[in-house]
Amino acid sequence: MKAGDQMTEELEPTMEAERLATLGSYQVMDNARKNAFDRITQLVADIFSAPIASISLIDADREFFKSAVGLAEIQADRDISFCAQMIDSHEPVVIEDASIEPQFDRNPLVSGDPSIRFYAGAPLIAPNGMVLGALWFADTVPRFRITKNQLNQLKNMADIVMSELELSREIRLREQAQKNAAIDRSNLDLTLALSDIASFRLDLETGMIEWGGAYMKIWGEDAGEALTQVESAMARIHPEDRDSVTEAMSAAAAPGEKYEARFRIILQSGETRWVEGYGDYFEANGRPTLTGVNKDITHSVDQQEQLRLHTRELHHRLRNLFATLQSIMMLTKNSATSIDDYIERIKNRLSALNRAQQILLDTNFVTGSFAALVRDLCKTYPRVRWFGPDIILEENAMVSISLVLNELATNAAKYGALTADTGLVKIKWTILPDEDGQDIVELRWSESGGPKSQPAPSVSGFGSSLIDHSITRNLRGEIERDWTVDGLICTITFPAPDEARYR
Repeated sequence: MKAGDQMTEELEPTMEAERLATLGSYQVMDNARKNAFDRITQLVADIFSAPIASISLIDADREFFKSAVGLAEIQADRDISFCAQMIDSHEPVVIEDASIEPQFDRNPLVSGDPSIRFYAGAPLIAPNGMVLGALWFADTVPRFRITKNQLNQLKNMADIVMSELELSREIRLREQAQKNAAIDRSNLDLTLALSDIASFRLDLETGMIEWGGAYMKIWGEDAGEALTQVESAMARIHPEDRDSVTEAMSAAAAPGEKYEARFRIILQSGETRWVEGYGDYFEANGRPTLTGVNKDITHSVDQQEQLRLHTRELHHRLRNLFATLQSIMMLTKNSATSIDDYIERIKNRLSALNRAQQILLDTNFVTGSFAALVRDLCKTYPRVRWFGPDIILEENAMVSISLVLNELATNAAKYGALTADTGLVKIKWTILPDEDGQDIVELRWSESGGPKSQPAPSVSGFGSSLIDHSITRNLRGEIERDWTVDGLICTITFPAPDEARYR
């Protein structure tokens, strides 16, 4: 057995576990039938004049008929399912006469009830690429022709089924979120009752302060005795902020104005806290009064400082990005054979950079999802399949691996598997321990179905140099290329990040 075959066997259970987890997240197995699905299956049966139609979901050992026309049973064993083969292929399946197909002629669904002869199915593909089942119809007599338009109709209706599944899940999640929000509101009411917010009532004539709520948490344990007069409270406010607080209190006496102030207080221990105050002026029994609340915002102020630091870090990373961009432009210029060649190369490499930066921007610009990066690559190259756990990579690693995958995909589209209609590229990765017990990411790029592979080039171009530089220097990893008869197999290993995780 080759190492590549062993890796595939190790990855497949992980892929199936992820697929089953995705199916489970929709919570649609074994529950009540849904009118929306019944309408779709009946519509499929009517459109294709078929006595049998079904929306089927495939779990670990069975095919569950979520909605069906012409089927008495509600499930069947997975090993006799026509739909199961779409889990790996991600492509529709058409069988013109199952009774003469060696793979199906002894299938109980063919030899027994319901005596299926013709079968056509389109996969139900979840947003993460996992196939959950299929929308299919069948006939008890052979059919020797199904048009491309009919197959597209079936695929479109399968997409509608998947959209309905997504909608149902979103509704369920929203309902759960609403329940959680109600619980949160109840907890908030309890929190306010116990109060981490201080209330105050200040008599502006006498200067007397009445405190309530969590005033000792904010102003100090001695606040109840030491801060009964406005002068003593003002003495605890930072000297640089006293004037602004006094002005805010005076302004609140004007019609339509509110009391709003942000200031620092210095506790007896020497600790400095940031406090936010809100209040209103009114007359109580003919006496001018200022009442309101105080909130400790020290943590929020600290977060703003952290945001400022992160912004500086962002500027630093943008400078690095521009440096990378400048380097790519100069090196591409040196390796390009013409203006058109230069423009094409720059365009592809800038697209790879943009792909990585967009994913970083969608999160926190510091780390990004490797699976999202690969999924985005597949939008440009539809015949690329991927399997593996999600990995959170830092910015430099995201940029480097994006450039590497772009170079490999560009070469495959120009010279390799993607030049042929039957060509296919598979990207598989997993996290494994190395000889020292440290986690590494092992990524395999496999091309097949393309033209006969050429020998390894004797001279490396800029694209190969860019790949080698990105892997060995930026990712501190290794790369091996194997030009097999079926196509290029490229194995890349690099240290797994500390935040590596599965989804």
